Amino acid sequence: MKNTHTTKYSILMGIALIVYFLIINTLGFATQSYLSIFNAVIVGVGIFYVIRDTHKNKEEFDYFEGFVSGIKSGFVATLIFTVFMAIYLFEIDLELAQELKKQITTAGDGVEFALLIFILLSGFATSIVTPLLILPIYQKSWNTKETRGRQ
Repeated sequence: MKNTHTTKYSILMGIALIVYFLIINTLGFATQSYLSIFNAVIVGVGIFYVIRDTHKNKEEFDYFEGFVSGIKSGFVATLIFTVFMAIYLFEIDLELAQELKKQITTAGDGVEFALLIFILLSGFATSIVTPLLILPIYQKSWNTKETRGRQ
C-alpha cells in the first residue's frame, strides 16, 4: 500500500477485531452472532481515521481517493481477521468450530468454508458501505456565501 496511514490503520483494525473476538470468546459469547455488529463499529472507526488522514494530507481532497483508501484499509483488516479466524477455529479451538457448526444448518458439509466466507463477505460489505457513509462529512459544500452571492 502506498499510504502509510492506510497500512497502519489496516493493521490496527485487524488487531482490534482479533482482540474483540478474543474478549468475547473469553467471556463465553463467541457463539452469539449478533455481537459481530461491533466488528462493523471497529472497522467503521478505523475507516473514519483513514479518510480523515487522507483528507488532512491533501490540499485538494479527492472524494474517490478517500473512498479507495477506506475500502483498501477495510479489506486488509478483513483479510487479517479472516486468516486469524481460520487458524483459530480450525487449529486452536475446534470445540468452538463444532459449536458454530451446530448453529449453521444450511451450509451442509462445507460449513468451515461457509464460516470463513461469511466472515470475509461481511467484512468486505462493511468496508464498502462505511466509506460511503463517512465521505459526505468531508465533501465541500456548494452552499457557501460566495456561491450564493453569485446566484
